[in-house]
Amino acid sequence: IIYNAKRWQQLILFHMSYLRIFYINHQGNVSNNNLTYHDIINQFNSSFWNENKWFFTYQHQWKYRIDTGIFYSTGPYRRKYYMYYMEIDEKLGLHHQRENFKSVKHLYIEHKTKSNCRNYFSNVNQLTIGYDVEILDDNSFITNLKCMIPLKQLTKLVINIGRFPFEEIIKLLRLTPNLHTIKFDEYSLQEINSNFTKYNILLQDILKKNKIENLVLTGRCSLNQIRFIIYVFSKLKYLKIEITGRKISSIVQYLLSKTHNQAQHLFYLCISCTEEVYLEKIKDLIKLKNLLDSYSIEYINYSLHLWW
Repeated sequence: IIYNAKRWQQLILFHMSYLRIFYINHQGNVSNNNLTYHDIINQFNSSFWNENKWFFTYQHQWKYRIDTGIFYSTGPYRRKYYMYYMEIDEKLGLHHQRENFKSVKHLYIEHKTKSNCRNYFSNVNQLTIGYDVEILDDNSFITNLKCMIPLKQLTKLVINIGRFPFEEIIKLLRLTPNLHTIKFDEYSLQEINSNFTKYNILLQDILKKNKIENLVLTGRCSLNQIRFIIYVFSKLKYLKIEITGRKISSIVQYLLSKTHNQAQHLFYLCISCTEEVYLEKIKDLIKLKNLLDSYSIEYINYSLHLWW
């Protein structure tokens, strides 16, 4: 029924006659032997929908499949979350009003951005960069991003691309002074050991200015990577990481060390994708090394949670 405009129309007319807001959002493909995908979508282009001021648009990638995409309602009261991953299909003749993006707080970019992007999300404060975003060496991604959102407004940044260069993260940090939460993959840190001097120079103007308090790092981290993370994000309060079993003791001891006190603001550590046996091992380590006077530790859903 999701794509059957006539059935929706009958349902509304006979059972929901006082309906004022109609909102639809569907991602996927449609198979119909009698109608093409565009024929099905165009059923929402009748006078019934236009007279009720219910408008729709559609995002579609012609070069991959012509029977898949996102079909969704547009309107000023609609969404706080918006997924941008395909250009609007200009070949589809839907009557729709220009979208109002003022309600959007979270922008998810799933595909490559374009230099002439027509959409500006003035109130976005959370950005997610999806798995299929293309990052080139010509600064085009960040340049295009600045034309889509006010980067200074961002408070949360999630980077799902594994191979997102740390140099690009540094560039984003320079442009997002109010960022307090960030997530990225440890792969971004793999060149740190061989290029520490280079990154240290690039980081100088953000070391003291960045306000990052919450960091989620996917992928299995090394002790050197953790040291670098604490160096860069000195105000961290919450840290979620993955660690191989043999490295847990050295990393936990480093983070809780009273000697160097590098992670002085940290009070919550989550070690994900680990075994329950390490709960007792961390307890023994804390006691043996006298790392904490008071703390709590729990094992929940394959993750160790330690707070103090």
